[in-house]
Amino acid sequence: MKNGLPFTILLVDDDSDDREIIDEAFKEIGYDPQVKKFINGKALLHYLEIVEPSLYPSLIVLDNTLPGLDANDILTLLKQHPAYKTIPVVVYTTMLSSHKKEQLISKGAYACLQKGSTMTEVIRLAQELKHLAESKT
Repeated sequence: MKNGLPFTILLVDDDSDDREIIDEAFKEIGYDPQVKKFINGKALLHYLEIVEPSLYPSLIVLDNTLPGLDANDILTLLKQHPAYKTIPVVVYTTMLSSHKKEQLISKGAYACLQKGSTMTEVIRLAQELKHLAESKT
């Protein structure tokens, strides 16, 4: 495991089908053990509160539309917290307006990426997320 971290990427997505598809993509590229998945922002924030700072991830990936705290809310909380603000955050979604993308980037998102509609595209997304995470370690 990279740098001894148990999870390099923390991924938040409430859609079980989307989690299953991205799981398959990470398995396809041999990166699944590096990814911890959450179904909502509250679970992500709880994990960050209890884990040692040396075990913070290299990258957090947020689905844009989540119940309760959405990507915008979570991004705001992460970037305001002194311990979490340096963790790069990527927002991924099936569709995102250029205005919303600009808003998320201005709030501190490192990137906004498309989820992909075919398995080939999802594998490409997983490879890009892996590359981003490894470039941040």
